[in-house]
Amino acid sequence: MDKIKHIEIAGVDGDRLQTFYAELFGWTIKNRDVGGFTYGDVDTQAGPSIGFRHEPEGRAELVIYIEVDDLDAAFDKAKTLGAGVRIPPMQYGELRFALIEDLEGNSVGLTQK
Repeated sequence: MDKIKHIEIAGVDGDRLQTFYAELFGWTIKNRDVGGFTYGDVDTQAGPSIGFRHEPEGRAELVIYIEVDDLDAAFDKAKTLGAGVRIPPMQYGELRFALIEDLEGNSVGLTQK
């Protein structure tokens, strides 16, 4: 069975979101530069990783990334089932991922094991 690998929280004011979640849950968040924008990683210790993405011209969203055995096959199947494509399969450093939209427009990330 595929598993939840990563949860990403995005918003127009990433700093404000980070402060909210850090204060609400006591999370420690470490920021890093990823290709010209800041990404906040939550120190979860176990379970899926959690990150914050600043999206100044986009929309607030919560993206759950599901880890699959074969990214290309899962991506193609999602398209066949009617999913929209936000980001086709791509390599980013050691991470291979894609971002689709389900039939209601919810963003869903796919990552390869």
